[in-house]
Amino acid sequence: MPPATHTHSSARARAADEPFTGAPHGPKAAGSAVRAASEPPGGGPSREPEAKLSGLERRILTFEARWWRASGAKTQAIADELELTPEQYYQHLARLIDHPEAAAEQPAVVRRLRAARDHRKNAR
Repeated sequence: MPPATHTHSSARARAADEPFTGAPHGPKAAGSAVRAASEPPGGGPSREPEAKLSGLERRILTFEARWWRASGAKTQAIADELELTPEQYYQHLARLIDHPEAAAEQPAVVRRLRAARDHRKNAR
């Protein structure tokens, strides 16, 4: 009997169509050494303010626009659909909400996330 063939998930198929950005993916890539090597000394990845969103960034914004009844379901979906750890996902999201292209693509999501961030800052 021939070996079973494994079909790729739609997230993996989409990721294969995107250019490699050098960003680590998957749970094993979450180490600080990997992050430190991929980020410039300023603390975050360098990005010109008028730069276009990558395919991954667009998928993150679309993903965040969905509503979740349970946080565990969202955490599992982050790993399954985006192939990121929750830490990587929220780091990308934190950078995205200040990006002008993100606000143009998903204005309601960006406004909601900025308001939540501002509320947390004011509570400190």
